[in-house]
Amino acid sequence: MRSPTIDLHEAAAMIEVLEGRVESGVNDASKWLSLFNADYSRKLNMPIYPGSLNLRLAQSFNWLATRHQPHIIRFGQEEYGGERDILLLPCSLANLGHRRGFLWTAIHPITGVDNGYIIEIVSDINLRDAYGLDDGSVVALELASS
Repeated sequence: MRSPTIDLHEAAAMIEVLEGRVESGVNDASKWLSLFNADYSRKLNMPIYPGSLNLRLAQSFNWLATRHQPHIIRFGQEEYGGERDILLLPCSLANLGHRRGFLWTAIHPITGVDNGYIIEIVSDINLRDAYGLDDGSVVALELASS
């Protein structure tokens, strides 16, 4: 298994920094990440905590932006037996010790990818508990960008 930290500076020439505030979710991610946990862990080559950290961004995140495409990991429903394809984008949690994480979203069969102001982060630990994060806490992410 890979290290829980990542240095995106070694992986890409350009780094995009996003900053968001922690926001409570509805625990829907925990249902799916628990049900298919072994599959996610195998796909990402690391343990995955069965829950996500929701961040509200100041600007909408565009999953379809050209600069993200070379870095997106597609997890097809046929690979894990789920109902939807999943997109994952590696990130480094810059102000959380550069812990390794992934932006996570499902592709809705009718509406496609949600390009909203809320992003979900998955990692190998419960980020709220490990870093004492509360609603409103600021988290900075670094994404490889092409």
